[in-house]
Amino acid sequence: MERPGLRIGPSEHVSRVGHMGAVRRYGQACPLATAMDVLGERWTVLILRELLLGPKRFTEILGRMPSIGPNRLTDRLRALHAIGVVSKAEPAPEYTLTEFGEGLRTPIIGLGLWGLGLMSNGVDPSTARTDMVALCMTVAIAPGRLAGLALECDVDAGDRFSMTVGDGALQVRSAPSPSASSTTVACDAGTFIALSLGNEKPSAATESGRLTVDGDAEAVHHLFAAFAEAARRLTTHRSA
Repeated sequence: MERPGLRIGPSEHVSRVGHMGAVRRYGQACPLATAMDVLGERWTVLILRELLLGPKRFTEILGRMPSIGPNRLTDRLRALHAIGVVSKAEPAPEYTLTEFGEGLRTPIIGLGLWGLGLMSNGVDPSTARTDMVALCMTVAIAPGRLAGLALECDVDAGDRFSMTVGDGALQVRSAPSPSASSTTVACDAGTFIALSLGNEKPSAATESGRLTVDGDAEAVHHLFAAFAEAARRLTTHRSA
């Protein structure tokens, strides 16, 4: 399928991907190989990971992965912009996924789900990204599991982000909830991970004081139960 402004062909591919510098291309007429020509560069998928949570300024992306360095981040963003995966909004420059870039949401979260199935083994909670765990759950939760649930929730669990449930779907964003009456959830990263993996129940975490919910606690408990079910399913598939 051809997108406006981007001719799909060997010469175009070389010129577009060439923005990334010395890229080692697979040189195969295969859709997967072509995708990996773009996504296989170190840091590229992690940049896209940040944009799955909503628009980000350059400094916000850099703050999440300082080891990349500003020059390499500039190169990667320039390359993604050149092939139409991200757009850059002015005057306060923010990078966001285009409609074409949104096509990467499912495969990238799929990789995260594969990794989530490994998180029960020796993961240091202090290094965990709780917003990424929640993002993976947007795909992991079984269809229909959130039917009838409505929730606007701001989370402070090491990372600050919002979770919105409506029409049976979960959305996770770096930005605060737009609702003035949103529920707030506060806990440490380890507690959030334990709740999400089903290693602890919300009622027990609340009783111990490690989980605080200001607002619709029943809906929050329902959501964590859905997280735990999804995590158990992933872990079972991995160990089977």
